[in-house]
Amino acid sequence: MDVIEPMVVAYGNILIRLFGVNSLKEKRSIVRSLVNDLRKQFEISVIESGRQDSKDYVLIGIAFATLNESDAEAKFDTIENYVEGRYTIEEFTYDYHHF
Repeated sequence: MDVIEPMVVAYGNILIRLFGVNSLKEKRSIVRSLVNDLRKQFEISVIESGRQDSKDYVLIGIAFATLNESDAEAKFDTIENYVEGRYTIEEFTYDYHHF
């Protein structure tokens, strides 16, 4: 009988404050670029999960699977640093569950 290794499903939300955005069209361009960059850079699932009608804020939802909590924490830290280098993060919340 094969032993199934546990995995950790990690998910989070990043609330980003945008400055100098004049329209929702301009915001959508920024969001599309950020979502694509995060997907490619970190191989994670990414969506704009809220605040679609605000040109001043972006709420990004992220999710990924990993083998343990320490890998999840490290990946969240790396993602936070990457986003923080480009935008102003108002709030970054995350959690994970074992399966």
